[in-house]
Amino acid sequence: MTAGRGRGATVDDPEARRLAAQALADDTSDDAAALIARSLADTDWRVRKEAAQSAALSPPREEVLRELLAGLGDRDNVGFRNSAVEALVAIGPDAVPTAIAALRTLDADGRKLAVEVLGGVPDARGAEALASALSDEDPNVRQSAAEALGTSSMGGDEARKIAVKALKSVLPRAEPMMKLATLGALSRIGVPHDWKILEPLTQDPMLRSEALAAAAKCADPSAGVALVDALFDANMAHARTALGALAEWIESAMRQALPIGDVAARLQSKLAGDRAREIADGDPQSRGPALTVLALLGDAEAAPAIVRGLLDPMLARSAETAVSLLGAAALPALLAVGEREPPSRHAALLLVVPTLTSRLDDRAITVVRATLGHESDDVAAAAAQVLGALGDGEDIERLAILASSDRGRAPLSAALAIEQLAQRHPEEALAAFGRLSNDPAKTVAGCVLLTALRGTPPASTEYLRRALGDGEARARRAAIEAFAAIGGQDARETVATALADEDRDVQLAAIRALGVLRHAEPLSALIDSSSDAEIVAAAASALSEADGERALEVCARLAMREDPAIASAAVTALGRLGERAESGLARALDHTSDEVVKLALSELGRAPSPSALKRIGQSLDHASWEVRRVAAEVLGAEGSEDALALLRARLERESDATVREAIMMSLAGPFSGGAESA
Repeated sequence: MTAGRGRGATVDDPEARRLAAQALADDTSDDAAALIARSLADTDWRVRKEAAQSAALSPPREEVLRELLAGLGDRDNVGFRNSAVEALVAIGPDAVPTAIAALRTLDADGRKLAVEVLGGVPDARGAEALASALSDEDPNVRQSAAEALGTSSMGGDEARKIAVKALKSVLPRAEPMMKLATLGALSRIGVPHDWKILEPLTQDPMLRSEALAAAAKCADPSAGVALVDALFDANMAHARTALGALAEWIESAMRQALPIGDVAARLQSKLAGDRAREIADGDPQSRGPALTVLALLGDAEAAPAIVRGLLDPMLARSAETAVSLLGAAALPALLAVGEREPPSRHAALLLVVPTLTSRLDDRAITVVRATLGHESDDVAAAAAQVLGALGDGEDIERLAILASSDRGRAPLSAALAIEQLAQRHPEEALAAFGRLSNDPAKTVAGCVLLTALRGTPPASTEYLRRALGDGEARARRAAIEAFAAIGGQDARETVATALADEDRDVQLAAIRALGVLRHAEPLSALIDSSSDAEIVAAAASALSEADGERALEVCARLAMREDPAIASAAVTALGRLGERAESGLARALDHTSDEVVKLALSELGRAPSPSALKRIGQSLDHASWEVRRVAAEVLGAEGSEDALALLRARLERESDATVREAIMMSLAGPFSGGAESA
């Protein structure tokens, strides 16, 4: 900006003065700092606000800091002093020496403002100065310094260490209000308190509430016991504070594996459950802490409320702690409450079960097994996951039947559960297969179980061959998936015959299996012989998994097919092959379909070589504005100087507004959207 602008600071219109203050942000004139100071002293708060921001951006930094130091000492204009604080905080670390100088030279009011600045810009240098200010002759300055040190942890480890040492040293000898400020600061820093120092403070009526809150950060069990006693304080405000602190103490003790037996015993002896409920009834904020305390008491009546708390965002954290404390004792309530909840909530509660116990009792496992047949797919899937973690060999067959169903995600959860159980109970798994293999109606379930067993039974291959001749397509698909899990030459040859199956889903399953089995020849032959876009696309994808070298040649050829679906599938397959596929992807940039070109740009741009980067740059001249936009985004994401140079060169001649915007965004910084989503 030209020197001399921003001279409207004396006009009558506040809006004109605000705009003038805004213009001072990059004013380089000799009197810019003085003009900023005058705007900081303006009668209109909007002008002062704008001037504080301009002060943070102004080029003559040293002159501005001198003016702000003077502003902290101005006894006549309170608005100026407060705006000077705001400006110094906005300036950041460069303002710390100025604030330290103010602590040494100004009156008590000015020193208090300097403390505010140092609290707003956490820094080791500032922490040292604030530590010294703890002994200031003015009590307001001392208290403000203690409060400001509470933000020191944001200034790094050194600043935190300085603050903790200073605050701990002053706490025993401080006057009551200073003790309050010091306790609060240490709590904000997260420092564990020494109960020997803290305990006497809990007896001081003025300090009791703050001291009880701080007791939550005492590792000493005596602090937890004292908090239990404080639940019965006649002052309900103190009792509420004690309840919240006790719950926090319990959570911390659990995280650190500290003993909590003394606290639980004191709760029992004081019959504290009713008192916790009484406090929570009069204060919704105390409901969560009350759940934690009731759980430590082992209060069975509270279990349903604790479980329901898991579903309440306001109570979830406390309820999680409470459920952990109850452990297996929470299971009856968990299962009972779940049955009365909507399916999504029922499923969520079921998934908590494995976190509470390593073994289900007879009643619980009966409930979970029955839930496998729930009409909700989410609930059935959750029940399958629970049985996978906690079930036994008896559950393998029933899970195999669920896995053979056609109902959503529950079959997949059941299949994964079978794998877990088969590893723990291999003999029971073999026995379950023996029973299933004798029932033609359960062929799909038998194939699913063989997938988990990886073909362990000697007769498994013959069983799967028979399943491939089954009249039900689902059985043939399941057999193919089992062959893919078993592997071997027999599996390759048998699955290849299924490429001629009359059912499309079976064909697609065979194609995927051949990729897993690394059997490339039939995939290549299928690609050459088929004109079905979906089949060719699936085969191209499978070939990239089966044989990378062969896929390079085949997919590069497919990427130039006229059918966009086939070409796109080939491009995606090439993208999986890494840098070896660059030449094939680069050729795909000449495809007649814009969608194929955009996809090729995205794949090529993942980690382009210099030659690939140049080829992407050429797409900035593509006839389609959509292709040019994606090319710009890809180059912006790559972010090298060569990529940015290509973008700058194109910006000069790009006429489309959308593409120009994409180029400018890419030039402005790391691109956060994505050509990949195009």
